[in-house]
Amino acid sequence: MTNLTSVRVVVLGNKHVGKTALIVRFLTQRYIGEYRSNADWLYKHRVMCDDSLREVEILDISRWPDDCLPTDGIQWADACVVIYSICDRESFIRAHDYLNLIHRLKAPSYIPVVLLGNKRDLELGRQVSFEDGNEISIQYGCDFDEVSAADNYAEVNNAFSNLIRQVRTSQLQQCLPRQRKRSIIPVSKMLSAMFGKNTNKDTRKNKQPSCSL
Repeated sequence: MTNLTSVRVVVLGNKHVGKTALIVRFLTQRYIGEYRSNADWLYKHRVMCDDSLREVEILDISRWPDDCLPTDGIQWADACVVIYSICDRESFIRAHDYLNLIHRLKAPSYIPVVLLGNKRDLELGRQVSFEDGNEISIQYGCDFDEVSAADNYAEVNNAFSNLIRQVRTSQLQQCLPRQRKRSIIPVSKMLSAMFGKNTNKDTRKNKQPSCSL
């Protein structure tokens, strides 16, 4: 497959928020609750999106300590998924840090980002409201949803598929030829160019008042 159809996604979030569970759920439709989280994983897979196969590389970052942010992974990616647990306020604060870092590294270029509040099935343990997540998604101009890797494949699939769709749209737009810059000229000059200037002295003497546009 060509580079045009390849999409690189980095998944960011604190440990134990369900990053790997969400990725595996998206790629295989299966839910597995326990994972080792002491190493980074790069998943390469072909997924169906809009009736077309897309080659997707998903980088699951797990080895970074709390005082270090994975700038290299963000620079590598075409899109970012930022995940927190609705049952862990600290992971939400960390998600805010990730969004801020993405904004600083990628601006002024546009990169698709989705913020996901995972573990929506654990409502009794909620520490982060839906409104909290929605508020910072508006602040950073990214998509937002609450999902459950354990309970709902469709929501997880929609979140990742929408992100891939945005990347493909951005890639296609970059391949389009750039339009020539259009010059802006006053209307009076345009009319002069179309009809020519009257250089007859008598005509100028008898010139009637005019209204400039």
